Amino acid sequence: DLLRDYLALGEMTTDILIERGGAINATTQPIEDFEFSPGHPYFQFLWTKYYSAIYRANVVIDKVPAINMDESRKEQIVAEARFLRALNYYLLYYRFGPVPLITTSETAVTDRPARAGKEEFFSFLETEFNEVAQILPATQEQYGRATSGAALGFLTKLYLNDKQWQNAAETASEVINSGVYDLFTEDSREKLFALENEGDNEFMFVVPYPDNPNSGSGNTYLSHAAPPGYKFKYPPKVNFAAQFKTRSEFLDLFDPEDERLNSFVFQYENLAGNMVTLGQDDVRSFKYPEDPNGVGDVSGNDYPLLRYADILLARAEALNELNGPNQESIDLINQVREAAGVQPVSVGDFSGADDLRNFIFDERGREFFTENLRRQDLIRQGTFIEKAKERGKPASDYQVLFPIPQSEIDKNPNLEQNPGY
Repeated sequence: DLLRDYLALGEMTTDILIERGGAINATTQPIEDFEFSPGHPYFQFLWTKYYSAIYRANVVIDKVPAINMDESRKEQIVAEARFLRALNYYLLYYRFGPVPLITTSETAVTDRPARAGKEEFFSFLETEFNEVAQILPATQEQYGRATSGAALGFLTKLYLNDKQWQNAAETASEVINSGVYDLFTEDSREKLFALENEGDNEFMFVVPYPDNPNSGSGNTYLSHAAPPGYKFKYPPKVNFAAQFKTRSEFLDLFDPEDERLNSFVFQYENLAGNMVTLGQDDVRSFKYPEDPNGVGDVSGNDYPLLRYADILLARAEALNELNGPNQESIDLINQVREAAGVQPVSVGDFSGADDLRNFIFDERGREFFTENLRRQDLIRQGTFIEKAKERGKPASDYQVLFPIPQSEIDKNPNLEQNPGY
């Protein structure tokens, strides 16, 4: 399950998420404990998924130009494929570092590509996102297709994670000034992720799960997060033995009036009709509310890869790194806070750039829990390994990257493993 594996790598390695039940614990516990090896199945799963998508994108890029069709439509289709190829390389990059760059579908079994250098890999992503942003439309009639804003959004994050603050600030500004996106404020903040708000223009790019409950494909998160005996509103639902739980220390980051807290289950009615209060490190994130038409473990809730709130906070962070506490950063942060029903902050609340940086990272935690952003945020902040050690994990500096899957190393003698593994 893609969502499950995303969260295992992106949040169980952080201060947010733990897992304490079911057969899945045998694979998630080594991730949480920083005892993962190159043979761990999640690494192979994601590597295969990403490269499968890259191959399909390469087929489109290679074949579509020869088709007799409207030239502008052809250009857009190729640009969408280039976007998806770049996105999958972007996702590989932040898990494994630079990987082999394969840009054609005409490959042979005997090909053994080496890993690209960091400069080459970064330049490829920068160029692709930049170029397709000039071709893709601002909006698409068909929900879920790539747009110019999505390309610029991921380019913003690319610059941000590389600490190219000026480029990050300027690219975020392009997204903001496009006028295409805004924050969801029509209802309580947690309602953004309900099915009826799919397609809201805060979502810049999502994994669009089918609303058809019989599709066999969908978001399975709630079946992993529901506490024992949880009485679902819309049965029948599968409640796995898996127990995705939120660390209490993370919940301490929230103000009591924060509407984002409404996404968490602190107590619940069980199937016997009794109220159960969840204790220390046992509260559950229900960020993706129940799908009334969901079947078994499958729901139609889309999974966001990029939201407008991320762009606002990215520019706020970049401007702080460039200038220290400043009014524009504060205004951007307050847009997100006010959407969540919490009190605004002011420039005078922060003693300097370090103080505001720490606040922005806390705000990102409050905004993006259960969205697989925490690991990369902590790495950028420089606290990923330090926080793991504080939790008693035997984390080492090299574990800011995951290991290349051992099966890929075995198949390709030119594929060099990440240091430390």
